[in-house]
Amino acid sequence: MLNIKPEEDKELKKLLTELGRESKSKIVFLIDKSGQLISRSDSPAFSSDDITFASLTAGNVAASEALSKLLGDKNLNHMFTETQNEGIYMVLLEGKYILVSIFDKNLSNLGIVRVKMKKFYSKLSTLIKKIEEREKEESKVSTDINLEEIDLDSLFK
Repeated sequence: MLNIKPEEDKELKKLLTELGRESKSKIVFLIDKSGQLISRSDSPAFSSDDITFASLTAGNVAASEALSKLLGDKNLNHMFTETQNEGIYMVLLEGKYILVSIFDKNLSNLGIVRVKMKKFYSKLSTLIKKIEEREKEESKVSTDINLEEIDLDSLFK
């Protein structure tokens, strides 16, 4: 799961909210493939159990990827599910994340959502890569530290 700083979350929310506005989506989610909700667009009119939705979405994607492989296709890039009034469009982002748009079929359509997701894909991908790089840098142990020179016992007195 991504370890997102507040300013990064703000930037993600801004992009997701802008994508939602342009695509006329009720809400846009960014979820990792393990089912963790990373971020979502601002949407005061939409209420759901975001955590349950994220988990179920990841399970749906995993099952669809398995079915796709059984049929001989190596990659699942996007999925579409619909109810009577809503459409749910999912796109894999960097192979590790799921970008989800829920839209009212009376206000928008799959074509508009796909075009707008394609527009925002590279922006979101770039931001995700930047966050991953920061995490990678922060997790490195400095080679300047000589652990043999540190008296560990004195640190806990």
